[in-house]
This record gives sequence, C-alpha cells and structure tokens, in this order.
Amino acid sequence: MAQAGWVFDAFRCIGCHACHVSCKAENNTMELQTGGANLSYRRVVIQESGTFPHPKREPISMACNHCARPSCIPSCPVDAISKREADGIVLIDQDLCIGCGYCEAACPYGAPKLNVNTGKYEKCTLCVHRTSVGLQPACVPTCVGAALRFVADGDFSDHGVVPEQFADTGLTNPSIKFV
Repeated sequence: MAQAGWVFDAFRCIGCHACHVSCKAENNTMELQTGGANLSYRRVVIQESGTFPHPKREPISMACNHCARPSCIPSCPVDAISKREADGIVLIDQDLCIGCGYCEAACPYGAPKLNVNTGKYEKCTLCVHRTSVGLQPACVPTCVGAALRFVADGDFSDHGVVPEQFADTGLTNPSIKFV
C-alpha cells in the first residue's frame, strides 16, 4: 500500500501559522469559530523545554498523520472512518459519522475535531481534492520556511528526531518524519 504523509523540519519552521491559516481557508473552516469552538485541521503547537538559562521554544506544525495503524478506525462504532488503499489517506465519511467523539478520544495526536454546525467529526484529509489531481496540500506551498513537505508515497518507519511531547510513534505509526 502506498502511504502519503508529511516531512516536518522544525529548524526551518518560524511559527508564522501560515500553514494553519491556509488550511482554514482551503477547507472553509474560517467561519466555524462560534461559541468558543474552533475547527482547525492543522495547528501550530509551541513546545517548550529546557530550563534557565537555556529555555527552548519550538513550533511544531500538526495535523492528521494518516497513520499506518490509525487508532481512530477501530474506535468508530459505525465504520465511518476508512484508509484509502491507493495512498493511505484516512478519511471520515460525513454521511456515516454520528458525532460520538470516539475517534477524537482514540487519536493520540488530537486530529479529529467536532464541527459544531454539523455535529460530526472532521479532520485533515491531506487535501485529497488537491492531491488527487497532482497538487500539494494547501498548507505546504504557503509554508514560508519550507518546513512542511508532502510526500505522496513514502517510508515512514523512521520518524526522525521526534519532538519530546509528541505521542509515542509506536502506538499508530504516524506518517510523519521529523528532520
């Protein structure tokens, strides 16, 4: 099975949130911020580590990792989540989703999010509408530091230098490599 995924270079990331904003614009989630809810498929997390006099702040761009063994799939009681054979992209079928939230609870990376307008869960689709026609996901070309790259078919068995607070990669084998 082919496996699409991400390569993220934290050294190149400047924490500008362009990936986050382009994702919201591409997926039309800009208006879904009512009642304190904020639907974002990609987010920038600031990881803090170290101690005085050497503290460290590192931005990490996060989205669904389209895992080799996604924990969200077996957690779904109505089989609304599937992994495409052609590219390994994990998708939630909006016609089947009942909004139970089990996928959100099962995901160690916090990818599925509730759309308060529909009552159903959504997440990054790797911009399948773009990648299916040979384009990059919307977040990739907007990354000003070229810290985020899309890989159409990669080997993600080596995750590289995983950030300290990233969930154990042995849980789901996420399709991301940190360089």
